[in-house]
Amino acid sequence: MQQGRIFRKGHSWFLGYNVKEDRGGTVRWVSRVRRLAPCDHEYRTVASVRHLAQDILGPLNAKQARPEPTQTVADFIELVYLPQCKSNLRPSTYAGYGHLFKLVKPHLNARLRDFGPVEGEQVLRVFATEKRRANTQLKNMKGFLSGAFRYAVRTGVIRFNPMRETMLPRNGKPMEDTYAYTIDDIHAMLEVLSEPSRTAVLLAALTGLRHSEIRGLRWEDFTGDELTVRRAVWASHISETKTAASAATVPVLPILRKALEAHHKRSVGEFIFSGSTGRPLVLHNVTRRDILPTLKEKKVEWHGWHAFRRGLATNLYALAVPDKVIQQILRHANVAVTMKHYVKTSTGDSRKAMEKLGKVFGH
Repeated sequence: MQQGRIFRKGHSWFLGYNVKEDRGGTVRWVSRVRRLAPCDHEYRTVASVRHLAQDILGPLNAKQARPEPTQTVADFIELVYLPQCKSNLRPSTYAGYGHLFKLVKPHLNARLRDFGPVEGEQVLRVFATEKRRANTQLKNMKGFLSGAFRYAVRTGVIRFNPMRETMLPRNGKPMEDTYAYTIDDIHAMLEVLSEPSRTAVLLAALTGLRHSEIRGLRWEDFTGDELTVRRAVWASHISETKTAASAATVPVLPILRKALEAHHKRSVGEFIFSGSTGRPLVLHNVTRRDILPTLKEKKVEWHGWHAFRRGLATNLYALAVPDKVIQQILRHANVAVTMKHYVKTSTGDSRKAMEKLGKVFGH
């Protein structure tokens, strides 16, 4: 698997690599050079443009790697499965797969043809015991390995997926409860934050957009009454939304419309939240530099950007908005996902519900 050579020339970064070409009936290696990016504050080092080089090298390495039943599972995943994932999946999904692979790679030394359900359960058991993992991470690991073996089946390397017959270890940590911002939480933030953090928080709270979707918003997507979600930005990658259902319009309340119109007068670039270069603003940097210090000083808790999405669902539910409407606003494909993972209830909610039941029975 070639890594290529990244080098700087003038004011740009370049990648040197090799490809196989048929020249007069003879296949030869030919050198190629591609420009990756300009040298600026965003792309200052070789490491900062490495992912751009992998966008080019990944498909080439996938074509050159020939999967065989005798190669190890680790080699198959690294040289065959992950490169095709890079070409076909969202960058954030590929990054998640890469992280899982690094964690489990030392335990995948068996050959593909020798790897069965027994070996699969052993890998999951070792993964769960070397460090106590959350149940969700164990499920994600099994899903990742199962996806790799499904690909091996589809490409004819093996005949069945051994992970289908495995069971998850029972010693995983239960999933920690996630947070949903209350209306009071949101008001407390809006009172102390400066721009553009305040407008970004208001938009997240009143639309339920994902962090990556907020970064991907352009001014052309804002009509005054609606925001159209068309794209998502992860790291420096601009791609389509997470699912087909996610690409939709979201109503804009008057308070948000007023804030966006004022923000438009201050902003530069085609993205609603743009950096100094006109590219999408890195909200994690805004969080680190502005939001966290300010909220800490004012003793307001921060639970991350996704808590606004859960907060919107929970606050709408508390206002008796129908489940299907909340699903539509959050743009989920399945209402069960909305109700199971995004609407949060409390002991106080249960008590109020039982009090209402008591009134019906006359007590």
